[in-house]
Amino acid sequence: MTAGLRNSRPYCTCVVVQNYGYDEAAAKLKIKRRWLEDNVSRIPHQKFGANSAVFCDCELRLIQAMCTVPPAPAEEEAPPTEAERTTAVMTLRSIKPSGSRRPTEAVV
Repeated sequence: MTAGLRNSRPYCTCVVVQNYGYDEAAAKLKIKRRWLEDNVSRIPHQKFGANSAVFCDCELRLIQAMCTVPPAPAEEEAPPTEAERTTAVMTLRSIKPSGSRRPTEAVV
């Protein structure tokens, strides 16, 4: 009997399974109950008959791992070359006003 249960939930390492309802599981994960209810079909849980879903500690760890977003690797960027540094900074003398935007009309 125990081997059959272990095969149906191979991720469970609990010696004594303690199940948590929606409110308790949401509190342990520090999320809203509504998120668990909305995503119950996509996250590991247990369901006994017509009762609502319950979660053990192993399932809460799996849910947390599923939702973990690792940081993006920092891209190595080469330092700017001398030419790139000088073109980025313009002197006041090099800035010239643009031409007029509207054609001038003759004043009568």
